[in-house]
Amino acid sequence: MAFSALGLASLVLVWQLLGTLRIVSAASLPSPWSVARALPTVLGDHEFLDAAVDTATSWGVSVLIGSAVAIFIGLVASSITFLQRPTEVVVNTFRSVPATALIPIGILMFGLGMQMKVSIALYAIFWPILINTVYGVATTEPMRLDAARSMRWPWWRRQVFVTLPSAVPSILTGVRIAVGISLIVIISTELLGARYGVGTVLVQYTQALRPDVVYAGVLLLGVIGALVFSLLVKLERRFVRWVPVA
Repeated sequence: MAFSALGLASLVLVWQLLGTLRIVSAASLPSPWSVARALPTVLGDHEFLDAAVDTATSWGVSVLIGSAVAIFIGLVASSITFLQRPTEVVVNTFRSVPATALIPIGILMFGLGMQMKVSIALYAIFWPILINTVYGVATTEPMRLDAARSMRWPWWRRQVFVTLPSAVPSILTGVRIAVGISLIVIISTELLGARYGVGTVLVQYTQALRPDVVYAGVLLLGVIGALVFSLLVKLERRFVRWVPVA
């Protein structure tokens, strides 16, 4: 905890020195104190808060749907031999395409609303969760599967009670990565083309020449992302006790 506080204090100090020594202009990088004073403005802005709800909803929906679909497909594709190679080809082909490059296509297909943001975020987070699911299934101990087969368990029961628990550590790692990616992609879509969300409000403040408010909004997003990540780690430690969480 002490080292974390020291690291944070060092970052704030460097931030302040950049402005004090005029290495970066105040118009581009306002002082930490200016940003701190702008936090009440952000928190009291009803438009920002409403936009935050829209962004959070898009974030949550994309993570829930993306996780469910990717985990299901990963379990099925990894457990059926003739699907393993085609799955590998598809993953290697499409995971290299940046999600933000699909924003124009998303706008054409879904418009500028929440559906567009969620669809782009789904594409971005599907691949890391799928890859981690496939890897987790591959680490399942063969002896456990042999024991399940010897008891004549049907395929679905082997998946639910043997393969899935063995793959959980890897799957949760993929979900944690996906949570961060989803937020980044959704904010990017709002900055580049969405009709509503935190990103669009930040663009309005940028156009109004209020860099202090922009940085305050970005700071709040960072804090929220860190809190969500910490919450996921605590939930893993509490409810999935056999998972070694770093």
